[in-house]
Amino acid sequence: MTDTYGLKVYNPFDSSKITVITPKLATVISSGQVTMSDSLNVDDTYGTDIDLPGSAAIPISDIAVLVFPVEHTFKITSIQFDIAGEGTYLQNIGYMDDAQAYYEHAKATGAMTAWTAGDLTDGDADEFDHIAAIFPVAFWDIMGQTTFTAIRLFAATCYLIYDTSASTYRKVYTIGEDGVSKIDYAITLKNYNY
Repeated sequence: MTDTYGLKVYNPFDSSKITVITPKLATVISSGQVTMSDSLNVDDTYGTDIDLPGSAAIPISDIAVLVFPVEHTFKITSIQFDIAGEGTYLQNIGYMDDAQAYYEHAKATGAMTAWTAGDLTDGDADEFDHIAAIFPVAFWDIMGQTTFTAIRLFAATCYLIYDTSASTYRKVYTIGEDGVSKIDYAITLKNYNY
């Protein structure tokens, strides 16, 4: 039997299930930590580009990308309401912060569009946008392409919200220092020869 060199991956629950990642399966061509920008790109997309080796476009089927949020933050406005009256039942409700820059992301193009939160004006229910969930996200932003010369790494804090004035649910993001400021990543290619 010939020795095969590469990265060994095994199932910790079944020691008989082992594979060795060789250049035929994958070669790590780039990895590290990235500090995300605090602003959009000139074309209103967002993210950091990592160039792939060579000048030819590489098909999506030969690329794998792992991206992990490392540092993130979020900003909300919390208001306490007396539901039953006279302090018998107090509830804190989180709302979107109108002083914060939020963006919607178009999956097909990567374009980011500004979204403005309500300003929490007393007596105007349309100005209160409710938060359902907040979490960091990081991914390879494919932007509708099938071949690549660079990988766009996207990372932001995601807010699932109810836009009261539009009577609709939305997914909006904060970026950079107000979102996900640092990510770890690794990019692999199949059948890559140095």
